[in-house]
Formats: sequence, C-alpha cells, structure tokens
Amino acid sequence: MTRQTPSPARDAFSASQRAKPGWDAWAPWIVGLLALAVYFLLGADRVIDVWRHGSFHDTDDAARMVEVRDLLAGQSWYDMTVWRFDPPRGMVSHWSRVVDAPLAALILAFRLFLDGALAERAARIVFPALLALALFGAGFYAARVFAGRSMRLFGVAAMVFCGVLWWQFPAGRIDHHAPQIVALVVAVAAMAACFGATDAFRPAALSGAMTALSLAIGLENLPFLVVVAAAPLARYLWRGAEARATLTGFGCGLAGALTPLFGATVAPARWPIPACDALSGPHVLAILAGCAAYVLIARFAAAAGLRRRVVAAALAGAGAAAPLALLIPVACLVDPYSGMDPLVRTYWLDPNPEVISILRQAQRDANLALLLVVSTLAGLLAALFGVWRASGSDRARWAFLAGQIALGGLLGALHVRVFSTVMPLVALGLLAPAASVRAFIESRVSRPRRGLAGALAALVALYASSSMGLMVELPEVGPAAPDNVGAGRDRCMSSASYEPLRTLAPGLAVSMISPGAYLLAHTDLGVMAAPYHRDNHGNRAALDILFAPPDQAEHLARAAGARYVILCWGADAAASWKTWAPQGLAARIAQGEVPGWLRPAPVAQTPVHVYEIVGAGEKSAN
Repeated sequence: MTRQTPSPARDAFSASQRAKPGWDAWAPWIVGLLALAVYFLLGADRVIDVWRHGSFHDTDDAARMVEVRDLLAGQSWYDMTVWRFDPPRGMVSHWSRVVDAPLAALILAFRLFLDGALAERAARIVFPALLALALFGAGFYAARVFAGRSMRLFGVAAMVFCGVLWWQFPAGRIDHHAPQIVALVVAVAAMAACFGATDAFRPAALSGAMTALSLAIGLENLPFLVVVAAAPLARYLWRGAEARATLTGFGCGLAGALTPLFGATVAPARWPIPACDALSGPHVLAILAGCAAYVLIARFAAAAGLRRRVVAAALAGAGAAAPLALLIPVACLVDPYSGMDPLVRTYWLDPNPEVISILRQAQRDANLALLLVVSTLAGLLAALFGVWRASGSDRARWAFLAGQIALGGLLGALHVRVFSTVMPLVALGLLAPAASVRAFIESRVSRPRRGLAGALAALVALYASSSMGLMVELPEVGPAAPDNVGAGRDRCMSSASYEPLRTLAPGLAVSMISPGAYLLAHTDLGVMAAPYHRDNHGNRAALDILFAPPDQAEHLARAAGARYVILCWGADAAASWKTWAPQGLAARIAQGEVPGWLRPAPVAQTPVHVYEIVGAGEKSAN
C-alpha cells in the first residue's frame, strides 16, 4: 500500500512534517552530545556527590547496588534473593538481571584501572548517562515518526525539557525506571510508525522487541504496553489485510525477544510459579499465545471480512487471556499488593509518595500536583491538536499518542509515580504545535533567516509548554512543608547519614522500613525492614518490635536474633510514632526514654541513633 500523505487543506503543519532535513548527517550526533553536555552541566552536583562520597539519592538505587555487589561477589545469576534483608530467610527480589548485567559489566570494566569503590561510583555515573543518551535517541526517532523528519532534533530537546531527565536519569540513578521509560518511548513510536507504512514489519518487530525488554525488566508499564500490543489487532479490525505485516512483525518481535530474555533471567525452577509483580511463566505463556494468534491471523485470516475479523480477534484475545485467568491468582489482577500485611500496608505503603493519588499529592505539595496535572493536560491537548491538523495515517499516529497520554494521566491520578513514565510521551505530544509554530514563522520570514527563525520559535514554544518551562511559569498555589518537618525527613532519608555506621560490627538491625536499603548499602549489617512489599515478614516483625512496649520489644528483638536498634527521627517521625504507639519502643526512645537493655553505640557525625542490645542479664546505665 502507498503511504498516505496529509491533506493540503491542513496547510503548513503537514508540510513541515514532511520537509526535507536541513542538517547534515552528523548534526544529530552533535545535538545528542550537546544534550548530554546539558545533562552533565545541570546535574553536576549529583555527579560530584556520587563520585566523592558514593551517596545514594534513592533507596531503590541503594538496593540495586546491593544486588549487583552480591552478584559480583559470586551469588548465582538466577538467585534473586537479597540475603541480608530479613535474614536468614532473605527476600526474593522481583527485580531483573536485565538491569544488573550492564551495571556489573561497567563495574568490572572500571575495575581495570580504578579501585573497587571508585569503579562502582564511576558505573553509577556512566550508566544513567548512557540511558539519558538512549532517551535522546528515542526522542529523535519518535519525533521523526510523529512530527516528521524535519522535527527530529526537536525530539531530543523535548526529552531534555520533559523533566523526567532529572527525575529518573540523574547521576546515581540505577534502578529500573529509566530503561523502562526508554523502551516504552521506542515501543510506542515504532508501533505508530506502522500506521500507513509500506513496510510495517520492521517497526512492528522493533515495537515488539522493546515491549519484551520492558516486560523483562518489570511490569510497571504494563498498561501502556497492553495498548501497544492491542494496536496491531485494532488495526486489523479496521484495515484488514493492510495489518498483515504489523501483526506478523509485532508477534515475531515480541516472542523472539521475550523468550530468550525470560529464559536468561528467570530460573527454570521458577517458570511455573505465578507472580503478581514480575514477569512469570503464566505471563509468558499468555504473551506467546497472543503472538502465535497474531501470526496465524496474518497468515490465514488477513483478507477476511469484518465479521470474520471480529471473530478472529475475539479468539486471539481469549487465547491470550486464558493462561492469565487460569494460572494467575485473581487477587494479582486486582491488586498486586493484596498479600501485604495490613499494618505494613497502612503504615508504610499507603502514604508512600510513589503510590499516593494526585489528590493526596495535592495535600502534601500542591505545587508539584499542579505541575504534573497541567503538564499532562498540555501534552494531551497538543497531541489532540496534531490529530486535528493532520490526516490519514498521520492523524492515526497522533491519536495513538494522545491515547497513551490520556491513559498515563488517568493512571497518574491514582499513583503519582506513573507521571514519570508518561512525561516523555507528553513531550512528544508538544511537537505537534511546535511544528505548526515553526511552519508559521518560516512562512513569514525572508529566506536567509527563515530556518533559524522557525527553529528558534519552535524551540521556545516547546520549552514554554514543557514541564520544565511550566515549572517556572506556574504560580505557587500552596505553602512548602514546614522547615522542621522537611529537615527531619531529609536527614533521616539521606544515605550520607548512614555511611558513618560502616564501622559497626555485623549483626541484625531493627529499624524503620524506609532506611533499610541505605543500611545494607553502607554497612555489613542485616536488616529486618526494607522499603519493598516482598519483605512482608521482616517489615511486620520490625514494626512489632518498634511499636511494642519496651519489655515486650526486648523479648521480640532477642527472639529474632537482633543485635541493634537503629532509629532516626525528626519532628514528623516522632509525632507519627507517638500516634501509632505512644508507649511503644520507638516513641519512648524518641522522647529520651532508652530502656536498660539497650546501650548507645558510638557513632559520630550522623543524626542516626544506634543502640546495641546488651548481653543477657546485663543492664546499661542510661
């Protein structure tokens, strides 16, 4: 089929989409390197902090490095147990070796000329920088798909302006969100490239492969990927035989990439075991069934009439859904945290900043909530503007992008962390009005200055409507948190506060949930509590000790084999403990009432309080 072109009635916008590139072949590389320079310049403080002090700025980054260290120390590739979480049982992580592997490779490479600590720090700087470069490349590719070849370089700028670069890609950020974001952007753009393409097999296969990569890393982006995976089937229902290459390419790309990724990262013994929060055998079985259905439809039913296409699509959907319905617990499909202890869920998960709703976020920080909502709405309206101004397959692409942004906005309203995933898609939506502004300016400026004037106008429009620009433009709508509360939270959730504890002798520590990963990353201790839903037993046991009266807490701590009680508090934490358990161990210690079975351990230059459990029958003078 010949590719559809925009209608002349859509004036300069469509013309700008298909304009021939004005840059030489090397220009994308120059722009990419300039964007990387901006990334390092604006993130210099983080780079310096990671390099000089080895600081972690998020608990997930600390836990990821613990996982990689264990791998490099000889832990089995397939053993995903973090043994120092809730020892001796450990915690089986739901994360993936897909992220561990490149980090471990970078550390080994840097060890050739740096000592162990510096090699690790260098890897923690280079890894997110490489992912940022990959994000720029994804923006470059996606901009070409959605806005045309002449807007490719603006796709790089869109990724710089979208805000997520400083949220999920800064130096030291080594968790799974950044690679998943890159994979999603490419998967969405490659699927959109199939619409109206003369050869859709390659972009469809690329979309399938990126979908597989994202799923192998984690299931956080599953709703977006379901829409991507459903697009070939929707196109088949609408266009019939024209979707043959899209169906075949996506099915082959997804199955061809997911099979080796799953086999290489999940132990064979765990293949039959369903999981709520990670890729498991039932998920793979369902996906492979769907891929097989796509290939069979393309081979035998592509030219069928509408009624038969509907029947074929229904059978494909049923075949893919059956393994999930039969093998995955219903609770998983409704709530992946359904098995969490009620106390742990109420105390730790429900108020967790990543999973709260946008309404609760507005109560905590109205300015951030306003920025997230306005940015997403701006991107959605911009993508809808693209739908209005384009025609044919170009219109379908913008509609597909608008649907993804709308989905992200709805999911973000329920869990604010989704906004970090949708922001790059929002930025791509902004390319529609930016292209129109560029075409408008170029049509009214004399030839020698036309290109520069149009490019500058588009860049200004892109920045002004981006989350980075809106951060400056939006008014303050609420007060900041009180200084004493913010300071207490910051110092107790700063990895630098736990680094001085590295001299403690090994032993099991009882602590609150959130700092557990920092304790593991900076010390040789084991911890009962950790900010992960799979550490259900350890988290409940730690809360039972810290919320119990001191005499009962002593019995529980000794029975668990604990050696230390480690606490840090500001005004907010102390008030929370007093509310939850006014006579509990944590609240009593925060009030200066340290029981006799604990003695302060000598640690300096930290707000963290460390108490060692004295030997049986021994009492300390407090």
